[in-house]
Amino acid sequence: MTSGTEQHGLGKAAEDLALIRQMMEAGRSRVAVSGVHFILWGILLTLAFFLQYLSVQNYLPPMMVEIWVPMSILGWLVEFYLARQCPPAMRTSNPSVVAHTSSWAAVGITTLGYFAVSVFTKTFDPKIITILSSGLIGSAYWVTSAVTGVRWLRFIAFGWWAVLAYATSVEVYNGEMLLVMAAASAFFLTLPGFVMRRLNNGGE
Repeated sequence: MTSGTEQHGLGKAAEDLALIRQMMEAGRSRVAVSGVHFILWGILLTLAFFLQYLSVQNYLPPMMVEIWVPMSILGWLVEFYLARQCPPAMRTSNPSVVAHTSSWAAVGITTLGYFAVSVFTKTFDPKIITILSSGLIGSAYWVTSAVTGVRWLRFIAFGWWAVLAYATSVEVYNGEMLLVMAAASAFFLTLPGFVMRRLNNGGE
């Protein structure tokens, strides 16, 4: 028979083991969010929005599909490559990692779906896609913050929701909004990505 002291010791050991596993899982969640994806899409979107602005202002020939289709293809190809570099166990067994990657995949799929269908049916509305993408990105940041414990990412979510509110409120949606989106992509995607990258490399 096991004495009460031994049972207590076994119970304490089990609690310690569970705590260690929880800490390891949290560490893996943070490592998975290295910031590379934020940097990738931040740079691509900043460049695409700025090129679109130059096109609208007649500094470049009129084009939209010619900018956004290559940008999207390049981004998804790099994402596929990065996903292949991540250990399969990390991609599928950690609920936090799955929640993070799924939320950002939903951003890309939804935005790309609207863009493709609206361009094909000639119903594309830049205001709608701005509101849609800003809201989705803010929501994805909120999920990432919740599952990784990186609380300051919630402020980035509020930044994107502020962009959503601004885009909704403007009566005249002109080319200047492209500069707003380029700045938002630089400050609310690229910059947080570099911060996360630094924290990741520092073992945070």
